[in-house]
Amino acid sequence: MRPVCVLCKREMRANKNGRILELLSPSPEPYQLWSGDEWKCDICGATVIVGYGRAAMFDAHANPEGYAKFHTYEKSQDNVVTIEV
Repeated sequence: MRPVCVLCKREMRANKNGRILELLSPSPEPYQLWSGDEWKCDICGATVIVGYGRAAMFDAHANPEGYAKFHTYEKSQDNVVTIEV
Protein backbone atom coordinates (compact mmCIF):
# COMPACT_ATOMS: atom_id res chain seq x y z
CA MET A 1 0.00 0.00 0.00
CA ARG A 2 1.36 3.37 -1.03
CA PRO A 3 -0.78 6.26 0.26
CA VAL A 4 -1.26 9.37 -1.83
CA CYS A 5 -1.87 12.88 -0.46
CA VAL A 6 -5.09 14.06 -2.11
CA LEU A 7 -4.32 17.76 -1.52
CA CYS A 8 -0.78 17.69 -2.95
CA LYS A 9 -1.35 14.89 -5.48
CA ARG A 10 1.88 13.25 -4.37
CA GLU A 11 2.78 9.82 -3.04
CA MET A 12 3.48 9.87 0.67
CA ARG A 13 6.73 8.52 2.13
CA ALA A 14 7.21 6.12 5.04
CA ASN A 15 8.01 8.28 8.06
CA LYS A 16 8.06 5.86 11.00
CA ASN A 17 7.54 2.11 11.22
CA GLY A 18 5.86 0.55 14.24
CA ARG A 19 3.54 3.39 15.28
CA ILE A 20 1.07 2.18 17.92
CA LEU A 21 -2.62 2.82 17.36
CA GLU A 22 -4.68 2.62 20.57
CA LEU A 23 -8.40 2.06 20.17
CA LEU A 24 -10.74 3.27 22.89
CA SER A 25 -14.27 1.99 23.30
CA PRO A 26 -17.09 4.55 23.66
CA SER A 27 -16.72 4.24 27.48
CA PRO A 28 -13.76 5.47 26.83
CA GLU A 29 -11.83 2.56 28.31
CA PRO A 30 -8.68 1.10 26.76
CA TYR A 31 -9.55 -1.53 24.24
CA GLN A 32 -6.77 -2.66 21.86
CA LEU A 33 -3.26 -1.79 20.66
CA TRP A 34 -2.38 -2.19 16.97
CA SER A 35 0.93 -1.63 15.20
CA GLY A 36 1.07 0.19 11.87
CA ASP A 37 3.33 2.43 9.83
CA GLU A 38 3.19 6.21 9.66
CA TRP A 39 3.38 7.80 6.22
CA LYS A 40 3.87 11.51 5.65
CA CYS A 41 3.40 13.96 2.78
CA ASP A 42 6.69 15.77 2.16
CA ILE A 43 4.85 18.86 0.90
CA CYS A 44 2.03 19.59 3.37
CA GLY A 45 3.09 17.35 6.28
CA ALA A 46 -0.17 15.36 6.44
CA THR A 47 0.31 11.96 8.10
CA VAL A 48 -1.61 8.67 8.08
CA ILE A 49 -1.18 5.33 9.83
CA VAL A 50 -1.63 2.32 7.56
CA GLY A 51 -0.59 -1.29 7.29
CA TYR A 52 -1.79 -2.66 10.59
CA GLY A 53 -2.57 -6.37 10.60
CA ARG A 54 -5.66 -8.50 10.97
CA ALA A 55 -5.47 -8.74 14.75
CA ALA A 56 -4.52 -6.46 17.62
CA MET A 57 -1.13 -6.85 19.29
CA PHE A 58 -2.76 -6.57 22.71
CA ASP A 59 -6.36 -6.67 23.88
CA ALA A 60 -6.99 -5.04 27.27
CA HIS A 61 -9.66 -7.59 28.18
CA ALA A 62 -7.65 -10.70 27.24
CA ASN A 63 -4.24 -9.60 28.59
CA PRO A 64 -4.57 -6.55 30.88
CA GLU A 65 -1.06 -6.85 32.33
CA GLY A 66 0.66 -7.14 28.94
CA TYR A 67 -1.48 -4.32 27.57
CA ALA A 68 -0.57 -2.01 30.46
CA LYS A 69 3.18 -2.73 30.26
CA PHE A 70 3.41 -2.31 26.50
CA HIS A 71 1.23 0.81 26.52
CA THR A 72 3.31 2.46 29.26
CA TYR A 73 6.55 1.82 27.36
CA GLU A 74 5.23 3.03 24.00
CA LYS A 75 3.58 6.09 25.57
CA SER A 76 6.93 7.04 27.13
CA GLN A 77 8.45 6.86 23.63
CA ASP A 78 5.69 9.21 22.35
CA ASN A 79 4.69 6.49 19.91
CA VAL A 80 0.94 6.09 20.65
CA VAL A 81 -1.91 7.58 18.63
CA THR A 82 -5.25 7.19 20.41
CA ILE A 83 -8.62 7.12 18.66
CA GLU A 84 -12.17 6.37 19.79
CA VAL A 85 -14.09 3.76 17.83
